[in-house]
Amino acid sequence: MRAICAVPCSVPHYADPVGHPGKPGRDSAVDEDEADATKLGRRIRQLRGRMSQDTLSRRIGFHRTRISKAENGDLPSADLCGALDEFWQTGGELQAWQARLGDRLDDREAATNRRQMFELSAAGLIAAETYRRRTRIGPDALTLAELDDAIDQHAAVFTTTPHAVLAPRVYRTWTSAEALLDTGAKARAQAKLTAIAGYSAYMLSRLAFNLGDHSSSRRFVTQASDHADQIDEPVLAASVAAMSATLAFYGGQHTAAVDAARRAPDHPYTRARLAAYEARALAALGDLDGTHAALTRMRHATVETQPRPGSSPFGAANAEWFSAGLLARFGRGREVEPIARDAVDAFDSGRAVGFEDHGHALLVLATTLLCRDQPEPAEAAALGGRTLALLTASPTHSLVSRVARLAADLAPYRAIPEVTDFREQLTATGRRALMER
Repeated sequence: MRAICAVPCSVPHYADPVGHPGKPGRDSAVDEDEADATKLGRRIRQLRGRMSQDTLSRRIGFHRTRISKAENGDLPSADLCGALDEFWQTGGELQAWQARLGDRLDDREAATNRRQMFELSAAGLIAAETYRRRTRIGPDALTLAELDDAIDQHAAVFTTTPHAVLAPRVYRTWTSAEALLDTGAKARAQAKLTAIAGYSAYMLSRLAFNLGDHSSSRRFVTQASDHADQIDEPVLAASVAAMSATLAFYGGQHTAAVDAARRAPDHPYTRARLAAYEARALAALGDLDGTHAALTRMRHATVETQPRPGSSPFGAANAEWFSAGLLARFGRGREVEPIARDAVDAFDSGRAVGFEDHGHALLVLATTLLCRDQPEPAEAAALGGRTLALLTASPTHSLVSRVARLAADLAPYRAIPEVTDFREQLTATGRRALMER
């Protein structure tokens, strides 16, 4: 008796090579790749532990959906795996795993090309590579867009990512942009690449400074300045001026720091920071009236906005600790203590972010407690201890210098137990050890 087909005749019924129903052309190698990608996803999920995907996204500068897809079995990109390896210090484990899976896919590309075309993610990669092969003169739009995205990602996590972790990522972006500039490009692409290379060089100057390498910082800021001179990017030019003012200030060249801040192009995004840096140098020169005038301009220019390439946003909490720190040195510690406490509270509560600025706010409050008629060294020492805890995870040159200055200010109170504890903690950690972390 003739068997009746259980499915409509217009719908083909497929069987895999061993006789099981399945997808047309499905083979065991594809199943193996999916299984391995799933294992890689489980490994990423294991490493993430109790940290949320949103938190991890902010720490490494990749969108949460990319992390979610990777954990759910989609093969992650090499750059995502590299960022995760850097963050978790896994010695390249995830990137090597991704490369092995990617190589196996490449080996079967000719045999599976038609099937892969139905996978949107693979189709997008194929389209990108095809476009790049056809683009022979200068960098293509896709490469430019990816480099531009990288700069935005670096800016987004600059104040929340340890600088030793962020530096190699920014360096890769900078070298890519500089290499493409050297090959020549069309006018529009040339301007975009110059901006990307300039912002990358600025970030590297800032990172080098915060990691204690002032010579490299000067070299990178010179490179960034050269790029800024070639294009109309006022935020880049102003950010370079702010970095130049910082290098001059910490080098003891306070008049040069004032001049650098005043020569900067005016832009709403950088206006408050430059006024703050001018005030800092004027205070070091003993110019109280000039300091007050610059601080007033700073307070009127604060911005509460998302980070963009260039200097980080300078909001109200930054203005509070900056004002309190400078005015305390003029003997007004008790008067500005409430301002400093407001700044610390903003960072403690999460209303303001950034480990470096958080540390400065803590140390400024400590300074206000010492620069007054009735000093409170015990609380000041406790605040110094909190800052050391921040520094252990994310050291920066300016914070290390400020901690050392607090230790010197607390020297007359070394017999107080809290001060003894702070000084012992600082000695155990060591200034050099902090900068080598």
